[in-house]
Amino acid sequence: MNINRILLDGIAPFLESYYCKYSDIKEFLVFDGSFEERQRKAIHIIEDIMVEHRKEDLLRNVEELANVEYAIRELQPSARDHVVHALLSFILGVYINENFLKPVSSVGVDRFQWKLAGLLHDIGYPAEVAQSAILRHFAETINEIKRRLDVEAPDVGFKVVPFGFEELTDGFNSFDLIQNRLNSWGLQINARGEYNEMIKSKEIRHDIISSLAILHVVDFLYHKYNPERRHKAISPPPGKYFGHDVNFNQKYFEEDVVSACAAIYIHSLPGKCFDHSKIDRSRAPVAFLLKLSDALQIWKRPSIKNPTGFAASLFDIEVVNGELRFRADIPKSEKDKINNEISSALIAQDIRIR
Repeated sequence: MNINRILLDGIAPFLESYYCKYSDIKEFLVFDGSFEERQRKAIHIIEDIMVEHRKEDLLRNVEELANVEYAIRELQPSARDHVVHALLSFILGVYINENFLKPVSSVGVDRFQWKLAGLLHDIGYPAEVAQSAILRHFAETINEIKRRLDVEAPDVGFKVVPFGFEELTDGFNSFDLIQNRLNSWGLQINARGEYNEMIKSKEIRHDIISSLAILHVVDFLYHKYNPERRHKAISPPPGKYFGHDVNFNQKYFEEDVVSACAAIYIHSLPGKCFDHSKIDRSRAPVAFLLKLSDALQIWKRPSIKNPTGFAASLFDIEVVNGELRFRADIPKSEKDKINNEISSALIAQDIRIR
């Protein structure tokens, strides 16, 4: 039982269509060296995948994510890796998409949508960490000194308020675009309301920031190469970083980019947000796949409390009789968390966690 080897065999026939090199994916999945080197391998592979669609500008966020995460590990002991996790989630999603959703459910996730959602869904994590680990740690240190000296004075702290994320170029509005997509998926989630709740709680949420950041950066690219937002094939001038399959047709922004960003926006929302409407794979395939892959990908995620993370050999995945079966030889409490996360947000009677 080794989920990494199972995934490699299960996705090998499809890797070329996702612009993935089999040799790179194999080396990454079987790699048993240092965690830092695994992160670097992940970043390199993500860059190769994204460059085909002229989105490599986003890689600066991924590189920063790796650097920030390692810098704050002592400040936030519960922090888990999100760079290696992003690539493993993407690989897991390719397996689920090609071996389960398409053949069993007759619902496939667009490959470009999955690249954006699967690879970049946690790039806003440094913003969350900056507040929760760095700024809060700094303020709490001052407050602790005050208490130790037995001085009567108000606590100090920081208020972090994002700004400028709503307005895109050419008159587009981030919340309107995301809300329209959520409505089309039949989800009763208020995008602007969730953002306002984040501001009110004074807690930065990486899911919301990731979504809005990606939407902004890709919007910049479309504004640069298709400023009239024409619904026709638009190829940028040849250049060093342009892949062979680049097309800035506005319909891809509206259909694919917005869908991926909407999926990212909701992928970490609490279960109560889905009390009245859960994610239906037939209406929101990319949101379904992201939530499922993100919930299942818990191996090889080190933290201070678990420096190596759960070994890949503790997990297994297969499709049997129309069911996706995920086995994990881990504590029952961990499996219960996965089950609860999936059952609270997804219509997924054919998914079994054992």
